[in-house]
Amino acid sequence: METNIIISDNKDYQTKIFDNITNFNNKKNPNMIGTNAWNFGELFGFYVTKDEEIIGGIVVYEKMQWIQVDTLFVDEKYRNKKLGSQLIAKLIEYCKSNNLIGIHLTTLDFQAKGFYEKQNFTLIAEIKDWPKGITRYEFIKYI
Repeated sequence: METNIIISDNKDYQTKIFDNITNFNNKKNPNMIGTNAWNFGELFGFYVTKDEEIIGGIVVYEKMQWIQVDTLFVDEKYRNKKLGSQLIAKLIEYCKSNNLIGIHLTTLDFQAKGFYEKQNFTLIAEIKDWPKGITRYEFIKYI
């Protein structure tokens, strides 16, 4: 499978990634609406294409020499093909080339905790009932 990972500040692509992850989250938990970084600074990201269709991406913002991951999404049809790992690798490469300290992100118990553990992120917090009945995890990775 031929894929491309591209750095982008194109808001149309970011909106599509946000829409994909929001739709996924809303199916799992209708009380979860939207993403969390719109008011923290300039978003940018990387996206993965196949045959000119966006099949995944990561949207982040940079703050105080850290990267905050807002959204990481890979279309269900293309999961387990190392695309998420490639996006994280591209993000780490970006952090290294910009002398950033590390990456911070959050995920929920029905999302990607195991994925981030496999990527060698360190669990720094576990918050139960965020929202009620769901556990929120916070991870960091020093670069």
